[in-house]
Amino acid sequence: MKAIKTLLIILLSIQFGFSQVIDMVNAPRNPIGFKHKKEHFYLKGDIYSSAGKIFDKAGNIIYNYGTRYYYENNDGRITGNNYGDEFKYDSRGNIIKFKYKSGSTNEYKFDSNYLLVFEKNSYGDEKFYTYDSQNRIIKEVINKKGVFYQQRDYTYDKKGSNIIVSVQYLNANKMPGFKGSYHYKNGFLVKEELASGTYEYIVDTDKKGNKINFYAANEPNAKEFKTFNRYYSDANKNIKIEFGYYKPYNTKDQPKLETVFIDGERDSALKISKSVRPNEKLIYDGLTQTYYVIPLGNPDDHTLETRIEATSILSKGEPMISCSYDGKFINYVHGENRVKSREFAFIGPHMVDYRIDKSEGRTYVVDNYQNIKNQSLKTMRLFTTNENSILYLRELEKDNFFIVVEGKHIDYKKARFEYLTNGDPVIFLDNKPLYILTGFRTAQNNKIYEGRPYNGELDTQNSVSSVTPTPKTQTTQTASSPTDYNCSIGDCQNGWGQVKVNNITTDATFKDGAINGVAYIQYPNNAFYHGEYVNNRRHGFGYYKWSTGNSYVGEWKDGKQHGLGYTMDDKNYITTAGRFENGKLVEKQDQDYLNTKKVGSCTGECSNGFGKYEYSNGDVYFGFFKNSQRYGVGSYSWNNNSAYTGAYTIGGKRNGFGIYTYVDGSVFRGMFTDDRIDGLGRMTYKKSGNTVKGVFNNKGAKIRDY
Repeated sequence: MKAIKTLLIILLSIQFGFSQVIDMVNAPRNPIGFKHKKEHFYLKGDIYSSAGKIFDKAGNIIYNYGTRYYYENNDGRITGNNYGDEFKYDSRGNIIKFKYKSGSTNEYKFDSNYLLVFEKNSYGDEKFYTYDSQNRIIKEVINKKGVFYQQRDYTYDKKGSNIIVSVQYLNANKMPGFKGSYHYKNGFLVKEELASGTYEYIVDTDKKGNKINFYAANEPNAKEFKTFNRYYSDANKNIKIEFGYYKPYNTKDQPKLETVFIDGERDSALKISKSVRPNEKLIYDGLTQTYYVIPLGNPDDHTLETRIEATSILSKGEPMISCSYDGKFINYVHGENRVKSREFAFIGPHMVDYRIDKSEGRTYVVDNYQNIKNQSLKTMRLFTTNENSILYLRELEKDNFFIVVEGKHIDYKKARFEYLTNGDPVIFLDNKPLYILTGFRTAQNNKIYEGRPYNGELDTQNSVSSVTPTPKTQTTQTASSPTDYNCSIGDCQNGWGQVKVNNITTDATFKDGAINGVAYIQYPNNAFYHGEYVNNRRHGFGYYKWSTGNSYVGEWKDGKQHGLGYTMDDKNYITTAGRFENGKLVEKQDQDYLNTKKVGSCTGECSNGFGKYEYSNGDVYFGFFKNSQRYGVGSYSWNNNSAYTGAYTIGGKRNGFGIYTYVDGSVFRGMFTDDRIDGLGRMTYKKSGNTVKGVFNNKGAKIRDY
């Protein structure tokens, strides 16, 4: 038996060892399907991280630009990611289908040499690849919706140690198009010969042969594109970790952003999180699984040159921890704190932490939390990756049991249960069978077990008994029923969908049938709401326009105006501004503004209130201020005619939902983080009129469907 297991392991290693062939040195232009191994990014050695990407010891990618990949079967195959996407493999270890949770797909086919020969997406784009006897691509044919669009022919030459790849396009009209030659050395691009000119590049590599710098040759002030690499063999290396700041693209008008430096080089693979203790940050180094404490001192005194060395270790050897201080706690997973996407409950002495990481649910447990509640640092573990997350616990001495579903206790007042013949209870809510507590008869005292969804088991047997449970209720919450929508387009359960009811069109993101995330609702007579939604209610920042032309721009809670906001008439003149509670204005902050009180460049109150500030370069901001910085809600117009209206946080940064109009008239309506587009949103392009929905990066480009 042991010999059979060993053979299976060897076969699996061979099987996945021969997945998609990569030869960057001799065939650097060969296409790659779904990139998920270090070779796909042309990385060598025992790489741990490079340019923010993180790999496991086998070279499989586990983190890339906010996407975390899971390999829970220990066979080298991706089983999922934090977006809920799906992966399908062939028998040889090639990914042949990648399906977004929204439903759109990319499909791939490979030949007997493990070379990609065909790919297709759900939009109808197809690509066909042909190779020569040396496994180098020589032809690429692109069809759009079955119609020929372009052909690209590749030829090869060699000059010294350089491989020269020449490309000639043939356009849809069968006329020659773009033509160029590319020189590669050791797999890196070092020269381009194009119609616009010849360009040469310098590539610096580390001792492992991986790129660490790239810049144009023969340019004294050439911009450098540096890459920071770390290796598993660096785990015991003495390094200097520092918390500090940087500005993207080296521009003066960009705010400084938090970052981590290792021996003076910025490393985006380390995570920075808020600490449970005041005036602190935490840094997590996944290579050594170490959490560091960073005392901030006075952040207002920090400059771009500020460096705070990480010398205080909070925890080492645990990727998941729970920290508590002064009656508060924060749970960290791989250095990240997902407070806003989390539900937690206490079941017996244990804490259950259920969180939606992007779109996939995962449940963590802190064992015996209540027994060690005075212990400031506790260990957390992953309990289940089942998105349904049905947990239960028995108190044998008191004959009680507790049930937690997706981080919330069920509403015991609406519950009853019937036993299956094997002794497992079927839990009913509102007389509907929903859950089965598997292994209930043999469950040990105060130990957490996982249940499962009901699937008609009572229909195939006679139930033994039907009773109403009497467990003690630690937390009582009524589960919300699925929204009864007539979905016309997309996925109105768990994705992006569109609903039309009574001349009202709702384009939004959904979770469990309820609007959650962002919503774009068009009412009759040109009324609309664009903004954030939680559980079918306006919640967060939103822009509401009535059919009269009047509008409200500001914060919402549970469907009502709540927080900072201002109203405008049909000509977009401010009528009121201040703090709202439950739909009513309770604190006016607009007196100085409406009275046109002017001090310097400010009209109104630009220290701690509402006003308009005109900058010397022609930019204009009107909205709320705190400590003389933009805060809460406001609108900023640049002198180049671009504009932003939306949420601001302390420090004057755009964080939350906002509407950004580009110089060319294109408009993005969606989420911002640290002054940059980042997350769910909808982009309408001025030139084409097309609207694109999904998840966007900080350059305003869609990186994935939702």
